[in-house]
Amino acid sequence: MEAVFGALWVPCLILSILGLAFLIAELFMPGFGVSGICGVLCLIAVCVIQFLTAKPLTAILVTAVLGAILIALVIVFMKSMKKGLLFRSPIVLKDKIEAEALTPSSGSLDQLPGKTGTALTPLRPSGTVEIEGKRYSVVTDATFIDKGASITVVSVDGTKITVQ
Repeated sequence: MEAVFGALWVPCLILSILGLAFLIAELFMPGFGVSGICGVLCLIAVCVIQFLTAKPLTAILVTAVLGAILIALVIVFMKSMKKGLLFRSPIVLKDKIEAEALTPSSGSLDQLPGKTGTALTPLRPSGTVEIEGKRYSVVTDATFIDKGASITVVSVDGTKITVQ
């Protein structure tokens, strides 16, 4: 084995297995990609070690095989995200947001112009106010309003509430 894969074939084999394990773990473990980055770094280390210690043809072959394995993992991941094991995983969100949940009821905001309330946060120029016991996210007409100040609703455009 040493004659074909170079003097460091055992560490290369360990790094290859470790790198692939990290990449497979990244498929099923939500996070910031730390295990994926570690896996890619392990595989890059294997390629570098092979180019430094083994015959050039062997190094190219090892790099090609690792590249093919990475491409296969990406294909499996993409197919699995659509309808496979990962799709049935509890870490994949499958809930749907209904359109009715995104828009307020038709009459709730149309009645606000002219009403008064209190600023619950500083409005710089956006913040939260309380009008008739309900909280609303609002914007001002480019002025700053302190917390606790009295406000009046000037206009409502869709879900954008403008106060002064």
